[in-house]
Amino acid sequence: MRNLGPLESAVMSLLWDADGPLTARQVLDNLRDRGLAYTTVATVLEKLHRKQWLDREQLGRVWFYRPRVQSSEHAASLMREALATSNSPRTTFLKFVDEISDEEAALLRELLDDATPPEER
Repeated sequence: MRNLGPLESAVMSLLWDADGPLTARQVLDNLRDRGLAYTTVATVLEKLHRKQWLDREQLGRVWFYRPRVQSSEHAASLMREALATSNSPRTTFLKFVDEISDEEAALLRELLDDATPPEER
């Protein structure tokens, strides 16, 4: 799963937070502070669709876009990529664990315990 550029990330974040599919106009309206042209947003949506980040459905003359990839899948992919490109996965893990909150650490412990078969605990 390829990393997203800054505008692609903004568009995906908007779609991940949306209650349902959005049109290019709705995406543009939500990104109005960036001063983008409609054609720029439509092009980004089309590229994200071709890269299989988005599904789309045409109703009349209007395309509606929704994420094909969930934000959690993308975040997990970034984490796997960071570990894969690290010279020292152990050091990377240690740095990560050092920077997470107590609540996140507790959740990580819980998830690791759940993933470990009882006979190996």
